Amino acid sequence: MSLVTTALEVAKLFVAAPDARHKFNGWSTNPRRRHVVKHVMAHRTETVYRLSPADMEVLLHQEGHALGNTVGTQAREIESIDRWNPAFAFTHVFHYILESKGAFPTWDDARAFLQSDETARSMLWDPALEKIQEVCREGWSRERVEAAVTWRVGNFYYSFLREIYTVVLLRAAGLDVRVHPLADALFRADAWCGRTVVTIYVRNPQYRDGRVGRKQPAESILAGADPPFSFHAIALPPASEFGEAHLPDDNEIQKAITAMR
Repeated sequence: MSLVTTALEVAKLFVAAPDARHKFNGWSTNPRRRHVVKHVMAHRTETVYRLSPADMEVLLHQEGHALGNTVGTQAREIESIDRWNPAFAFTHVFHYILESKGAFPTWDDARAFLQSDETARSMLWDPALEKIQEVCREGWSRERVEAAVTWRVGNFYYSFLREIYTVVLLRAAGLDVRVHPLADALFRADAWCGRTVVTIYVRNPQYRDGRVGRKQPAESILAGADPPFSFHAIALPPASEFGEAHLPDDNEIQKAITAMR
């Protein structure tokens, strides 16, 4: 039988922490999030556990790249796009694509799927079109707004690739590392192994740099659980190459392996 992680397993593990329980109860009973809750609670993580390091290596050499020709500083000037979060978190979307296709998609495959699949369209493609129209009414050119949306979604694609790449390498080392979009979006747990929670991010003081930044860290959300969680952060320096996946090096992977063993 293939390995599966369900949302109920995730909730049972993490809501032992008071703040996590409060977050889960508020999210799961919010009538405006009913369609999101239904989707996420039905999600089953399976495909991730069948991926190999070789599968991920191929993705690092794909022809197209997710950021197009967008300049990051220009994209971030449009603040309403830079802070845009659709009802479905980006991790919800990319996990759905991954499980639907049964393989990690290239950016071109992901983009095509977002346009052609009815559920994916409702999760991201159609909300993105609506957001583009809204921001254009603020006076921005459509070209600039579309480029900013590409930058935001493309960066989340690379973030998702980084997380799954890391998980696949850790699992290849014999660790029972798990993932699920509920844990990622609600509890900031990019992955976990037993009661060790792993967070993977690129240092950025605005969003996350240790405990600095506007994103609440998993250490805070999951504090107070009994028994307690332990935490391991894989914090990468800012990327130096444009349009390429920014990944942990062998040293960071080995540190994570040691921490979880």
